[in-house]
Amino acid sequence: MALATRIKIFLWGAIFVTLLVKIPSLIDQFHVSRFIVSTVFCFWAILGIVPMLKRVSLTVMDGILFGIYLLHLLSLLWADNFGEAIFATQKYLLLAVLFLAFRLVLQEDKSVRNQLFPILLACTGLVSAIVVYQVLQQMGSDGLAGKGVYQIVGHAGHKNLTASYLFLLITFLLYWFNDYRQKPWYWLALSFAFVLMLVLRSRAVFLAVALGGLLFGFYLMFANETRKAILYKRVLPIGVIALIGLVSLTQFTDLGKEYAGFFNPMNYMDSASGTERLFVWSKTVDLIKERPMSGYGAGNWKLFFPSKSIEGGYRLMEKDLIFTRVHNDFLEVAAEVGIIGGVLYLSIFVLALWACIVNYRKTKPRYRYRWVLLSTAVIGFAIISFFDFPKERIEHLTLLALLLAFIFYDRKSNAAKAAKGENTMIRYGVVGLCTLFLIINIPVGYYRFVGDQASKVILSHRKTNELDIITGQVQKADSDWYNVDPMVIPLSWYEGVAHYVLGDYVAAEAPFAQAYEINPFNFNVLNNYASTVVQLEKYELAVDLYRQALRINPRFEEGMFNLSFALYQLGQYDEALEWVQKTSGNPEKKRLFLQRIEAALNTQ
Repeated sequence: MALATRIKIFLWGAIFVTLLVKIPSLIDQFHVSRFIVSTVFCFWAILGIVPMLKRVSLTVMDGILFGIYLLHLLSLLWADNFGEAIFATQKYLLLAVLFLAFRLVLQEDKSVRNQLFPILLACTGLVSAIVVYQVLQQMGSDGLAGKGVYQIVGHAGHKNLTASYLFLLITFLLYWFNDYRQKPWYWLALSFAFVLMLVLRSRAVFLAVALGGLLFGFYLMFANETRKAILYKRVLPIGVIALIGLVSLTQFTDLGKEYAGFFNPMNYMDSASGTERLFVWSKTVDLIKERPMSGYGAGNWKLFFPSKSIEGGYRLMEKDLIFTRVHNDFLEVAAEVGIIGGVLYLSIFVLALWACIVNYRKTKPRYRYRWVLLSTAVIGFAIISFFDFPKERIEHLTLLALLLAFIFYDRKSNAAKAAKGENTMIRYGVVGLCTLFLIINIPVGYYRFVGDQASKVILSHRKTNELDIITGQVQKADSDWYNVDPMVIPLSWYEGVAHYVLGDYVAAEAPFAQAYEINPFNFNVLNNYASTVVQLEKYELAVDLYRQALRINPRFEEGMFNLSFALYQLGQYDEALEWVQKTSGNPEKKRLFLQRIEAALNTQ
């Protein structure tokens, strides 16, 4: 097979085919499946393309990306949960390998750059079609007002991630502005994607667009006369018309008024989203302070986050909401692999932005706008990373790798450098090491695929208490590679609950003990384990477990009642009374507890 054909397969596969993957039998239909498909195309690139290239070289950015990967790999030594750590780590490998492959094929053949346009256009069309379909469905039911827009999950399972993906696609498509600006379909595709991006109502993306527009406005303002003419004759009139339309929308429609309030930065701190983010960030900073150099291990932030107490997070305490992401990738990296890792991750964007500035000065005026666009994409991705979690999704990592490849690939003639002779050691070192590390993705992908399928079956049968099905699925999926579901609930906890509901407390104890060992900072796991040992009259252990649960969630009233009961059984009536008096949500239950405890106190 010709090298050009292999490159086309890789580009279409890594970018577009990966985006198509969705497996309904998985609890997360997109995440693990795209991880597996992306791994396949990375193997294709490393084994089928790299050995055939004229020149294989490494850059500083390769060092940074592989350095981040190796640091995460090293963190496996101290990560409490191996399965979550290795999965998070291997996604960084995909980022590094994709960047390397994209950059090398761009260096190999200049025509590759233009081959990317139809691929990115196809991605834009696919994502736009998915969003339109979901919008039409939602408009036919509850509409987009209020929480309705959150039903528009797009291709990524979350509206914010879909909006950020559209933002990146739009900046990429604008790269070919000079080539397609006369084509009406080009402007239609861009405009349609932009409107859909705004419909998804992501503050982080809105901020990225605003700063990108400001950056591009400065470029046009201080560029040559032709660019200034574009600014004053086209951009400004379109901007004025759009502004008038937006003002009219916000003044005369209820949905418009809601959007205006949503995008008002002064309202952000009063929103549940803003309050919760600040809360999670502050607790994450506490974690970083505790382990500033090593961190808690790749993928393990979500296990340790509750250890700092969830007091102050209303929905976490009252609604059983579980945060599995910091909603700030920079803080998350620092919490998991230490400050050095956080600095390395930040350096990706700093170095990329600096390279854009340097290359802007070297480029002919006609094409300088491309470096402004690439700078916009870098800044936008950094902003989105500050408020959301794009590094979690494979398709976002793919576009980040492509963006970095556009910035860092060598634009000089390959022929001259190839004539000097290729560096065989680098070539085979890259192929050998990347292949070795990619092999790790095979068991990771397999066990997570099986685990995700089992988790979905378990959740679908949880309320029916079908013990045989639940225990069978737990035994099928539970391993060192996968032992918690996407909400960080240990699989063994579901087995313990099934036994407990059936009244078999002896059988429930071991699964709950295992769940506690896997995730000792989930207050529901602690409460259920403690309630089981209460039934077995192990009151001292139960008291300790209930206290741990209440340290994590001080407003957990069921835990207060349970602790009071265990203390009562131990004859510690004064403290049992104190805990009951702290409750307020169940007056009748509180009255009965007080009567019984006070009667016991009176008989002492």
